[in-house]
Parts: sequence; C-alpha cells; structure tokens
Amino acid sequence: MIDFRYHLVSLISVFLALAVGIVLGAGPLRENLGDQLAGQVEQLRSEQDELRTQADELATRNDQLASFVTELGPDLVADTLDGRRVAVLTDDSSTRPGIERILTLLEDAGVSSAVRIDLQAALWEPGQEQKRADAVEQLRGIAPSLLGGELSDSEQLSRVIVALLTPSESGELTPELRTQVWDVLTAQQLVAIDGDLPAEADGVVFASAAPEALEEDSEEGAVATERAQSLLASQTALLTALSEAEVPAVVSATTPHNDAATGILRTVRGDHGFDGLSTTDRLQEADGPLLSVLALIEQNRGGSGAYGTTADAEDRLPALPETQDLEDAAAGGDQDSGAADGQAEPSDGGGAE
Repeated sequence: MIDFRYHLVSLISVFLALAVGIVLGAGPLRENLGDQLAGQVEQLRSEQDELRTQADELATRNDQLASFVTELGPDLVADTLDGRRVAVLTDDSSTRPGIERILTLLEDAGVSSAVRIDLQAALWEPGQEQKRADAVEQLRGIAPSLLGGELSDSEQLSRVIVALLTPSESGELTPELRTQVWDVLTAQQLVAIDGDLPAEADGVVFASAAPEALEEDSEEGAVATERAQSLLASQTALLTALSEAEVPAVVSATTPHNDAATGILRTVRGDHGFDGLSTTDRLQEADGPLLSVLALIEQNRGGSGAYGTTADAEDRLPALPETQDLEDAAAGGDQDSGAADGQAEPSDGGGAE
C-alpha cells in the first residue's frame, strides 16, 4: 500500500520540476528563444520589404510599358490587317469604351470593315426561354443545317452566331440566308448589331465584361446560380464553335484588380481545347484594347498566346516584329527622350515609321 511519504515525495518532485522550468524559462532559455524569435521576425520583415520593393518596381515598369505601347498603338498596328473583315462581339455594354478603342485601332490597322455585335442577355438569362425557343423554331424552318446536337437553345443559338460569321463549308449559307438568320436573332432581341449586317469575318474579337457586370444584385441565390451557369454554357458553346471554325480569334476580358480567376478567361486559359484561341486581359485599361488587336494580328499570322498581366498570362505582349524591344524601350523612356516622345526606332517589319 502507498503511504503518505510516497505522495509527499511525488508532490515535491512536481514542484521542483516546475521551479526548475520557471528558473530556466526566465533565464538562459528565455534569452535564447527570444533571440531566435526576434531574428525570425526581422528576417520576415526584411523579406516582406524586399517583396514590396520588387512589386513596386514591377508595377512602375508595367505602367511605363502600358503608357508607351498605348501612345504608339496606331503606329504599331498600321496596315497590319489590310482588307480584313473583323467582327467584335461583346456580352455587356460595360465594355463599350474598350470596344470603341478596339474599333479605332482596327481602322488604323487597315481593316475593310469592322462590325460590333452585342450579345443580349436574352441569349442566356433565366425567364427568356420562350424567345430562345421561338428563334430556334424559326431557324429550323429556314436553316436547319445550323442546328443540331444535344444542346440547349442558348447553346445552339450561340453556335449559330459563330456560323454566321465564319465561312460555310457546304456553301449552303448564302448571303441571303445569312441575312434571314440575322433578322431572326435581332427580332428576338438575342443580338444587336451596330451598323450593316455582317458578312463572313476574317477575324473575331470576343470582348467579355467583368463577372460582376453580368450579375443581377437583386436576384436570389438559386436564380443567380442558374444565370451564371446559363451564361457560362452560352459563352463556352460560342467559343467552342469559334475554336472549331479555325478563324483568327481573340478572347479579351475585363479583369478588375488584375484578377482572371473568375470570368471567361478562367475557362479558356484552363482548357487545352481552346489553345487555338488567343486571350488578353486588361480590357478596362488603356493598353488592353491594343493587346487585343496585337493578338489578332498574331493570330492572322498563325500564332497564338495568352497575354497581359494576370497570373495566368504567358507573356506581356505578343512577340511580333512590331513589338520587339518595346519593353526595353519603355524601361529606358526616362533616359531616352526620343522613346518618351513615342519616336522609338522600329524593329524590322515594325509598324512605326
């Protein structure tokens, strides 16, 4: 049987160990741990300052390049798309400033015609199913070859828009028939066309708005989810058809806060099935529209890529003769008054003169 002395010895051992721990913690161990923690904090602070400095330098360099290429934009693209016909699609009116700049640059590039086509919300939003069904039914009567597959009405109509803008392999889609189909889409308020009805296009730019611009704040969760899913399905069907058509095409997106983690770029850049399409971000920035046109020029020459400043962009600019050495010229703009005034020497084949 354990007697009282055993308990007393145990209690003394516990208190003795506690006292030793207190003494050591308040003395040499405390100093050692404190020094280690202070050193780690100082190292983290130094690394944070270094990263902040690097980020500031990159932001400054990016701003310089953006200003530089924007100023040189008309010269960079001059006569690079002579005689081409380009269609610019958009999914929201919030992209209008960027699109107007794209259309101006396309004119500088020498395109023979550039048309803007606004995709209306009735093409995908909940509650507009009857309009889409009526349009599909009318198209089934006049152009059944444009329809097919186990797709929703929204997806089928999105593919029809691309079919109207790209060459008809069978030759069945005559100019008269194209006009009839466009008339159906506009009558059902699925698209709005600025200018004459478009013919076949030699290139397409799809300018997409920021995700929040395509949302309705007043909608309940279930309806908002349905809208988002329907919008994504419509966009994906359109871009899939565009990729299959193998015409020069660029997907340009508004990316608030330099973030492409949401919106159409996330879909296109994350799927190898869309590798044939070029993508650009920064549509809302001064140089964003120029990126779109430069990417279309590269597409027209057989190249493709993902351009801009978001984390998933491959390069800042397309690697064209017109853009060769632009980044170095922009960085040296403060030291070279000629570059600052937009008088940079053009590279071989460059657009500046």
